[in-house]
Formats: sequence, structure tokens, C-alpha cells
Amino acid sequence: MPNCMYCDEPVLAGEQHCDYAQPMHVECGIRAAVGSVAHQEHKCSCYIRGALDPEGPALTVREHARAAAAWFQSHAYPN
Repeated sequence: MPNCMYCDEPVLAGEQHCDYAQPMHVECGIRAAVGSVAHQEHKCSCYIRGALDPEGPALTVREHARAAAAWFQSHAYPN
């Protein structure tokens, strides 16, 4: 099993993944493209000087990616 190039967790059989030069989970690729939840909400230091990422360090890289992908998917294509 190869590891994801972003979160370094295994890309398991049956998981959605992108297999370019190096494998990655789909949500890790989405987060790399659109940024964290805080970035998408314009609450990170890119938009607010001195702001800290409110997602906090308690999440793993993959958990941050899942949250960012879910936020993007729920806000990018409103019903």
C-alpha cells in the first residue's frame, strides 16, 4: 500500500484516490487545491493579520483534509 503524498497515511484499497506521480487521497488533493476550512471561510492569516487556524492542531493532516473537502463540497455547489 502506498502512502498519500500529503498526509502520509496509507491509501487503502477501495478508498477514493488520485494516482498521479505519487498517490494521494481525494480529500487531501482537494485541501491542497482549495485550502483549509479557515482559508475557505476567509478566517485564516491570509485574510486576517495575526489570525490562527481555528481548526487547531488536534486534528491529523488527513482529518483536516476531510474537513476542508466536506466544507468545499457543501459550499461550492449549493442546491
